[in-house]
Amino acid sequence: MRKVLLVMSLIALSSCGAQKASVSSDNESIKLIKEIVKPLSARGVEVEKIERVNRQFVKGLKTYMVKLYDKRNSRYIYRYIWLSDDNRYFTFQILRANFESGTLKVTPVEPAKKVEPVKVNLGWIGKIEKELEKEKIPYTIGNGKKTVYIVWDVYCPFCYSHFKEILGKKVKELDLTVKMIPLPVHGKSSLKGFVYFTDMAQKSGLKPALEKLFEKGNGNFMKYAKAFSKEVEKNYSRIPEKKRKELESFYKNLLKELLSHNVHSTPTVIYIPPGEKKGYINIGFIPLEDIVKMR
Repeated sequence: MRKVLLVMSLIALSSCGAQKASVSSDNESIKLIKEIVKPLSARGVEVEKIERVNRQFVKGLKTYMVKLYDKRNSRYIYRYIWLSDDNRYFTFQILRANFESGTLKVTPVEPAKKVEPVKVNLGWIGKIEKELEKEKIPYTIGNGKKTVYIVWDVYCPFCYSHFKEILGKKVKELDLTVKMIPLPVHGKSSLKGFVYFTDMAQKSGLKPALEKLFEKGNGNFMKYAKAFSKEVEKNYSRIPEKKRKELESFYKNLLKELLSHNVHSTPTVIYIPPGEKKGYINIGFIPLEDIVKMR
């Protein structure tokens, strides 16, 4: 597979200035940009739109806004690409240098909006819920009118770092029901971890079980992961063998099913606005108060 390489890196100490666009030059530049990003199609990323930006960040470089559709992650991606006036050089990144109080601060020049989630059909999520309920796997926190699905893994550091928000007052204040969908992305460790956690949650309830996980590290993921792994290894065999095998098989099948719907990383936040059939799949955690604003 061809690889897109960063061939230039520039630091802009000053910028600004209007520039007249040449139609013929733009057509040639847009054709070139399509070739530059073409290798991304192997990853399910296609060009949606390319536009000339009427601003010159660096003298001698033309700026183009590229809107990409990332089908695998159900989102639009916005990026700048800069071309030299003769179309012989290009770069994906320009760094702006500013001196403030004698300190150098370097920041990338980027579009204000970098990612935009795309509404997709999420009818399949009801089937996932039925399967979790059939296996008697606790997965719900709160009982609000708006539902947020959080796809997580017991060994995901980014999931762990947001436990406090999920377990806090925000769920009630925002009138949410949070549904925790297991995705064992870390192989056998995750499978065993989820089987053990499921046994915990069935005995105490989901929220108290998650609170126990958080307390093992008091916010420190590495401390938590070490303590939890040790506990799983010590007590795993105490879970009846039949139950262990059934849950392991269930989680393996759940993993395959979620992957088939382009849900492949943790955390992933899924939200369907009330009264609608389509919703959003967000890779990475976003604040709960921002989720409910999505329409």
